[in-house]
Amino acid sequence: MGDKTERGLLFVTPWLRDGGIERVIQNTVPWLAERGHRCEVVSWKVARHLSGQPNAVLAALSEAHVPVRRLRSFGRLRLLQRAAHLAGLAARGRHRLLIGYELEGNLVALLAKRLLLGRVRVMAQIHNASGIHAEVGTSPRLLRLARRLYRDADSVVAVSESIRLDSARFFHLDADRVVTVYNPLPVGRIRRMARLDIDAPARPAGRFVVGCGRLVRVKGFGDLLHAFAAIREDHPVQVVILGEGPERERLAERARALGVSEHVLMPGFVLNPWSYFGRASAFVLSSLSESFSMVLVEAMACGAPVVASRCEWGPEEILAGGRYGLMYPPGDVAALAAQMRAVLEGAATRAGLPEAASRRADEFAQEAILPDLERRLVSLLA
Repeated sequence: MGDKTERGLLFVTPWLRDGGIERVIQNTVPWLAERGHRCEVVSWKVARHLSGQPNAVLAALSEAHVPVRRLRSFGRLRLLQRAAHLAGLAARGRHRLLIGYELEGNLVALLAKRLLLGRVRVMAQIHNASGIHAEVGTSPRLLRLARRLYRDADSVVAVSESIRLDSARFFHLDADRVVTVYNPLPVGRIRRMARLDIDAPARPAGRFVVGCGRLVRVKGFGDLLHAFAAIREDHPVQVVILGEGPERERLAERARALGVSEHVLMPGFVLNPWSYFGRASAFVLSSLSESFSMVLVEAMACGAPVVASRCEWGPEEILAGGRYGLMYPPGDVAALAAQMRAVLEGAATRAGLPEAASRRADEFAQEAILPDLERRLVSLLA
């Protein structure tokens, strides 16, 4: 135990808000701290509250006695400033291993390693497919820097086998240097939370379909609304979209234009989305692209029949091409509506898919994933 605390772990994430990376941190870092590892988290985009509620990730880190520090930067050369600040924190705190998350977190960690003349090691974690960079407009200069610096990483981890191969190709890495470690989930806790009652202000009346994620274009919630409008006349259900983001007003306007706004609930960020999953007639993942999709696994763990887009990345891998849930081509609204009808009419339940999917979710539980990650971290500290 003393050896673990002597060699600290410093986790570097651009965001501590409401995204998937934050939930990975929430599921990983307290577990490692409980195992005796000395952990700290640094970030530069931190939200104390989400939809008016305390940030659950910050609360979990605080409860685990894991310090959270902000990296300072201003004006130009912010990446280098953050790296210099991180290098100072690592040196003063005697941290031997930096664990980066996504492009900017990885680059800050790798630049800090250079500033410290290689006296720390870096695990770079890749959570998104390369197509995200075109989607969000990542600068070509930043990508060229990544292709140089990723070679300095002592370990490169991808969250799925598909992302592993994609990342090796995109960042010009030997595929054998990139390993797959799936995102860990507290499956037991998720199932316990699913049995709790839904918050009264956002309680759906009768049967409902649920989607969940950040309200951004790539999540395809517009497609979900169109498909919902197509089935609403012969399937009188509601749709609940959990999450917050810049597309909220556009989605609300889309629902009004489709004539279904009174049947659409968008309660924002909620602390217990699993209580919705456990009661839903169907969970729909309408994303145009996904790297892993933790929320899909969570819905499976809660026993919800699932419909997911046949993305080339995570959902296809998680559902084994349709073995554990119904799938459709991303962006194909007619196919999505057909699969939603099939689920609402009991096709998935008759085929035993929810039960099989629930067993599949156990393969992504913390108990199955985190011991392997811990062994990799310890080997880097040796």
